[in-house]
Amino acid sequence: MGDSIAAGVRATSNAAGWLIVPGDLPLVQASTLLAVAQALREHDVVIPVFKGKRGHPVGFARVCGVALQQLAGPQGAAPVVRSRAPFELQVDDEGAVMDVDTVADLARAAALLALRLRP
Repeated sequence: MGDSIAAGVRATSNAAGWLIVPGDLPLVQASTLLAVAQALREHDVVIPVFKGKRGHPVGFARVCGVALQQLAGPQGAAPVVRSRAPFELQVDDEGAVMDVDTVADLARAAALLALRLRP
């Protein structure tokens, strides 16, 4: 994952910042993405937190760009997060912490999505 993040950041090196969200978190709400992006105006690293659990997307300000470009290996951006004092942004979005890795996870995600889509 570190290699993928590094490649993406290198390809967009002029960006004001980056939101990193793994593909196995399909139910992150747009409002969470926007809130993390807005919090980057005041913080170098922003992590959304739902009911005490850290989630995604993790936001990185432009100042983190060089460190992100140097990532390699499977641990993703954890070294960059540890090197900063991340701001924990409280969110009301279970999708920010809901990995969909198994059939059971998929069923749980489908149930949450059905609740969201109810009129």
